[in-house]
Amino acid sequence: MYGKTLIALLLASTPVWAAPYDVDTTASRIGFGGTHAGNAFEGTFERWTAEIDFDAAVPEHSKLKAVIGLASAKTGNAMYDGTLPTADWFDVANTPQGVFESTSVQRKEREIYTVTGTLTIRGKSVPVSFDVTLPQAQLDTGAVDTTFTLTLNRLDFGIGAKSDATAEWVSNPIDLKIRLVAHKR
Repeated sequence: MYGKTLIALLLASTPVWAAPYDVDTTASRIGFGGTHAGNAFEGTFERWTAEIDFDAAVPEHSKLKAVIGLASAKTGNAMYDGTLPTADWFDVANTPQGVFESTSVQRKEREIYTVTGTLTIRGKSVPVSFDVTLPQAQLDTGAVDTTFTLTLNRLDFGIGAKSDATAEWVSNPIDLKIRLVAHKR
């Protein structure tokens, strides 16, 4: 009797796992953009990894984690590229990585999911939320190709807080522009 009850409890408490996806980092991109002295700029992070476990039927079981090599930020502008790694900006000597970890994934609409989590940059962890459109046809084939944007306030992370604390020169809102290409395992 006790054995059957124990087995039933173990089976009932077994977590449901979402399906893992392999991210194609060659086709995917994590870009960023804002303004400096009124002029738009864009860049990209050249080194990053992502782990995705996703279940469209039960998105609450989904998990996402991305690790970004902050020293890999490139804009093509020598002044920007020289400034970004410094202590006042990304401080790559002390915090070489930015990390995003999801805390929840919820279906917002039929093919739109809201991802909530924590983004840590420069040792500062900030809650963030963004929407991702995942067309059902892509989920059916297991091949996802989508783009989305996450707008951050750089000063929440202390990025450039000493040299531009009032966002007079560099915009406080910075857009992370992400293209995600992934395949279900």
